[in-house]
Amino acid sequence: MKYLLIIGFILLGPQAVMASNPAHLKWYTPDQVAAGEKVFQQYCASCHGQNAEATPHWKQVDANGFYPPPPLNGTAHAWHHDLPVLREQIREGGVKIGGQMPAFEQILTAEQIDQAIAFFQSQWPEDLYDRWAKNFEVKPAALSASIPNLNYLQQRLGAAPIATPTRTQIDKLYRIPFNEKTLFLSEDGEFAIIGEMIDLKRGINLNKQK
Repeated sequence: MKYLLIIGFILLGPQAVMASNPAHLKWYTPDQVAAGEKVFQQYCASCHGQNAEATPHWKQVDANGFYPPPPLNGTAHAWHHDLPVLREQIREGGVKIGGQMPAFEQILTAEQIDQAIAFFQSQWPEDLYDRWAKNFEVKPAALSASIPNLNYLQQRLGAAPIATPTRTQIDKLYRIPFNEKTLFLSEDGEFAIIGEMIDLKRGINLNKQK
């Protein structure tokens, strides 16, 4: 790659692959659910219940005037929020808006946060998950399973749809178009580059090459 000029890049950390569950299409994988159960039991279950069911009286204010932590198993309002909001609530907590939930940004990684969400969403009835997914247009990623670490990438791109990656003439480098931009992703999934990539030897902007 000595003839390439790379403009505007972001460095991405390792994450789990977004894929489909063969039994029922979801944004998360069974492995994420399994890992998420451990995260949830360690950090969330003491407040939200072992199976995200919360406490029996979560709709009643406590002695301090606060509502107890709600269930996350689909019986409360968690399904009213899209993935970015659910992630933000876990990262930033609820203290700044008058609640009691602590922030986990310095405790859990982005991968662990997604794993925790995957676990409690796995407790939702299928029809409720389908309704949530339809409302927020959540779909399994149409990405090659051979490229890992794409979950954090999807977070960084927000709601932007990511097309199927195609190989470039550069060994082990993929091109992915999104929102009229081009993203280049290394085959090992460790690095993503957003911007223009130019072949200086041939004077070609690779973004414009099909």
